[in-house]
Amino acid sequence: MKKAGKTLVASVLIASMCLSMSGCSKAAKECKEMGTEFIELAFAREIDDMADLCEDDDEALAAFAPYASEFDPVDALLDRATVEAGKADFKKDNGSVVFTITLPDYDAALDEEPEDCDEFEDLLDEAGTVEIEVTLEFVNKRDKWYIDNFDDFVEDFYEELYDIDFGFESEYEGWIATENWWGADGSVYSGSRYYLDLDLNIVSDYYSNEMRYYFVVYKDGDLIFTSNIYTDSGFLENYCYSDDCNFGDYFPTGAYTFVLYDSNDVEFYRSTCTVE
Repeated sequence: MKKAGKTLVASVLIASMCLSMSGCSKAAKECKEMGTEFIELAFAREIDDMADLCEDDDEALAAFAPYASEFDPVDALLDRATVEAGKADFKKDNGSVVFTITLPDYDAALDEEPEDCDEFEDLLDEAGTVEIEVTLEFVNKRDKWYIDNFDDFVEDFYEELYDIDFGFESEYEGWIATENWWGADGSVYSGSRYYLDLDLNIVSDYYSNEMRYYFVVYKDGDLIFTSNIYTDSGFLENYCYSDDCNFGDYFPTGAYTFVLYDSNDVEFYRSTCTVE
């Protein structure tokens, strides 16, 4: 009788372990698929869809917004990127998956000192590959999985790419001393806003030099405004009105990125504000 009882208990424990392992396996499969989708959306800069997969979508969208607008050399890498899911670790309502992102060997391409992005892209097509490992953490809320560490992804992937010294920089690179979002609290506009204004001061060494440039504005990654060509020195005032962007009286809530280009269409400065 005792032996039968022990056998029954052992059978229950084994069944319980099998169910647990089955549940973890199912969670790992779901999250590997979700994480792969998330990273592929990151390659395409589809930040709204990325944020929908995150536990706090509003905070995630704000974190992704500065990286949503076009940047030709980074776009060249993202267009050639692939992702593969690896090791998974899950316990109940939490887990993590390691993903390997494969990119062209940009260091090897840049060692050839390309003069512009077109030449850089040609070199990327002939280069080998490099890998970046990122870990996505998942949390289960109301029987649905969400990505919980979107800020780590921004730091480990997007910031990594934006820190690359591409070499073919604008002649105005490093000319900006300070910035001020006029009328904002830091970089946050509250209430009804009918204009956005990014004011930039020039480093004293270049203060008297004339700059010929233009700027564009993105809302959550979508191009909404392109300025005329400006010729200024010392102080750059970059602004647009809501009706310039076909928004009517006020700017809707969201993240707005101003990107400045020299007359050769090379980016030399960008900054993001938020309208709440």
